[in-house]
Amino acid sequence: METKRKKDNKGMLSQLSLIVVLIMIMLTACDSLPFELKIPWAQSAPNLSPEVKQTPQPDVTSTVDPELEETVTPSINPDKLILWLPPELDPYANSESGKILMEKLNSFAHANKVEIIVRIKAQTGAGSLTDSLTATRAAAPEILPDLILLSAPELDLASRRNLIYANPGLNDILAGVDWYPFARQMSIIDGEFLVVPLFVDPYVMVYNSASQLPPSNEWNQIHKNFGIFGFAADDPLGKFLLVQYMAAEGKVSDGQGYALLEEAPLIEALQVLKDGLNTRHINSLSLGYQNDSQVWQSFLDRNLDTAVVPVSLVLSDPKDNYEEPEPVITESTFTIGSASAWALGNPDTGRQALALELLEELMQTEFLGRWSESLHKLPSKPTALGSWTEPKLKPALEKIAQVVVLFPDEAVLNKLGPILRNATLLILRDGGNVVETARQAIESVK
Repeated sequence: METKRKKDNKGMLSQLSLIVVLIMIMLTACDSLPFELKIPWAQSAPNLSPEVKQTPQPDVTSTVDPELEETVTPSINPDKLILWLPPELDPYANSESGKILMEKLNSFAHANKVEIIVRIKAQTGAGSLTDSLTATRAAAPEILPDLILLSAPELDLASRRNLIYANPGLNDILAGVDWYPFARQMSIIDGEFLVVPLFVDPYVMVYNSASQLPPSNEWNQIHKNFGIFGFAADDPLGKFLLVQYMAAEGKVSDGQGYALLEEAPLIEALQVLKDGLNTRHINSLSLGYQNDSQVWQSFLDRNLDTAVVPVSLVLSDPKDNYEEPEPVITESTFTIGSASAWALGNPDTGRQALALELLEELMQTEFLGRWSESLHKLPSKPTALGSWTEPKLKPALEKIAQVVVLFPDEAVLNKLGPILRNATLLILRDGGNVVETARQAIESVK
């Protein structure tokens, strides 16, 4: 009997040993499994003695968003970021710029173990970025964008509606001297750093590199240039006359932000058109152009010797058609351009912190240089433009980036644009008197 009992005990011990070994194998293998395996009996509550201190948790301070009128508690460890972008920056597009951005977003998401969600929003119309931001804030604040790219007019509107947020981290990104003047101008809204400028698309004068008579760098000397000059004279916003007017140091708004035209600089700007007409440098071709694409195509078709277009059209030319002229741009001492900037669209300070980390990477010199060159826009930082591979145009672009100023805000531009267009057509089409046309334009502003 005793021998049998000993045998039974040995059998039980063997079984227990086998179970223990199996459990140890399972616990050891858990870390290498391709999915999360939860074993309830292997988990136990931590045994904290009085001498063992827990890791201190960060202080969480709740803030009240004045527009939402509710408490916003910062996320300690956000697991996702939401980006709102215009169609031209779509990372899913089959373009070089899209691939460059996608690579950066994937790298950041992997390194920070977060999900990045990109929403593409139109810049104009009912589904525009600012309209979507306003609607989302009211209906679904939990899906507000952490980073949003807005044009200068959209930024002004978003700021007035309190749709974008200040953060000390923005000041850190904007510190230093590696910024063009237009970026400094754009970054401050209502006296505080509210956005991080990304790029600008200035108007430039372009001509054929084969020309033996390069045009003047000064806007008011176009009547002395060789050949036929073209611009969008029928442009609804009168942008070319606006360039001439602002180059003559004309103000576009008063101290209260209302639209304004001054007589002396407007007469000077209109006289430039009159001189170009009288010397037959500006001919009837310009009267048929309503947008920049028409002007650019006419230049490529060799109907124009010099033309005024956004630099993005020049840089986006594939340069694979030997029948087209090789474009060169003048080194203007003044020009205006449209620009865009990054802004924080979510009041959650925890998510803002993560968004700022991504923003710092997006504004790094090497990446910003590659990305902006593929987008055909001038970056906001001189070092980024200096890293471009464009051999011929880069010296002129670097000078233009130093002198470009931003278009007036949307309300002013919408007020002045049609007036400047009409004044342009009165001079070029109807042979109007410069002084009388200027006074009529100024009266139309009132």
